[in-house]
Order: sequence, then C-alpha cells, then structure tokens
Amino acid sequence: MNRTRRILFLVLLAAALASRASGESPYRRGWSKDGRIAGVSAVAAVGAVLVSGTPEPLAAREIAGLSRESINPFDRGATWRYSDRIGDASDVLLGAVVIAPLALMLDERARADGETCMLLYAETMALAVILPAFGKGTVDRIRPFVYNPDAPMDRKTTSDARKSFFSRHTSVAFASAVFVSTVYGDYHPGSAAGRYVWAGSLLAAAAVGAMRYESGEHFPTDIITGAVAGSAVGYIVPRIHRAGGERLSLRPDFTGCRPGLALELKL
Repeated sequence: MNRTRRILFLVLLAAALASRASGESPYRRGWSKDGRIAGVSAVAAVGAVLVSGTPEPLAAREIAGLSRESINPFDRGATWRYSDRIGDASDVLLGAVVIAPLALMLDERARADGETCMLLYAETMALAVILPAFGKGTVDRIRPFVYNPDAPMDRKTTSDARKSFFSRHTSVAFASAVFVSTVYGDYHPGSAAGRYVWAGSLLAAAAVGAMRYESGEHFPTDIITGAVAGSAVGYIVPRIHRAGGERLSLRPDFTGCRPGLALELKL
C-alpha cells in the first residue's frame, strides 16, 4: 500500500507541475468520455476493495513444506532469485518511469495542451494502479522468494508474500511507457523520433519487470500479465480521447456478482 501511495503521489506531482494552457489538440475531453472513465475508475476501486484483503501469513512449517518442483518450468527460475537491493532499485526506476511523461511538456504542441495530457495520464495511472489489486485479491500466489532459502524468514511470513499475481510495478511501468509513446505519436504522426520514444520507454519498463524478477518478487507470468494490462490501459485511455475515437469506450459493468469493467467497440 505504501508503494501505491508513492506512485499516486508522483502522478499528482506530475499533474501539478504541468502548465495550464489551451490549443489545438488531437484529443477531446468531456463528460461523455471522462465521466465514464471516472465511473470506471470508481467501480474498479470498489471492486478492488471488495476482492482485496489481508491474507493469512504463511507459517514457518508451511514454508518448509514448499517445493520448487510444484512451480511450472517457465516460472521456476524465479525461485532462485532474491535481492532487497534490486527490489529497492526497481522502486527508484519505477519512479523515474512514472514521471517520464513530464518530458512531453518539452514539446511545444503537448505543452500547449498540458492540462489534457495530465488528465489523460492521471486516468491511465489510476487504472494501472487499481487493476493488479483484482489479481492480488483473488489469486493466492506465493512470491518466488518464499521458495528461496536465502530470503529472510521475516519477509516470507508477511501477508504481502502471498500477493505475487500480478505485478503492479510492471503494470504501472508499461502503462506509462505506452501512454507517453502513444501520446507523442498522436501529436507528431509519422515522426521518425517516435520509434526512439517507443524503444526507450519500453526498454525502461522492461527493465522494471526484469528487476522484479531478479529481486524474487514476481514470477515471469506475473510480470507478463502486468505488462499486458498496463500496455492496454496506456493505449486505450488516449485512444478513447482521440478525435474520432468515439467508437471505443470504457464503462462500468454490473452484470456479474462484483463490479467490473467493459470495453465497447461501436461498429
């Protein structure tokens, strides 16, 4: 939860530093778009609270009975990883990735539309932070370092040690990377610099994922799921706001037993 608060603080700081101005924009704001996204975020937050909880920490005897062989071969390598230093470094790199969209304010077109950019980014980050809570609250997956005898027992016996799926760090990192790359491309369609923005931002996001693996915090499938979820949010939010993007929308969904989200494409 402390990490989540730090991420949200950085988002709010980025919004506060952005300049207010007006000008031609490839995006359209309004209650039909932003009201729905606010509703989606609220529903997602409520749903996350409903499914989230504090799982019972593992007992020492339960940890002693765990076996790496019970982990699928693709994920098993993560059980040999553990490093507090790399885990702390992933927090620092994530902070840098989260504030990276401020670089858009160096661009004249984006700076003239700074208020809209920061609104879209705040919506993107809210969803990227909230979505992993559904996995953590419903999938009781033990973190890789719990299987590693080199990791301290006091880390293994926390409730957080049972919240491996899926990676919030990776979700947020890829949401930011895809957002900044998509938005830059919308302001500068066809620009050769766009490929470098994509490459640099995705490389930084992938580095966050790699650090979460090396620190023993997440399995590869946790990281891949976070990357997919974050990338989807980072693309969909700007796409919904793009001029002519009315065919695509997010809305709350109450058809199930818990609040959910629905993505609509009007043909």
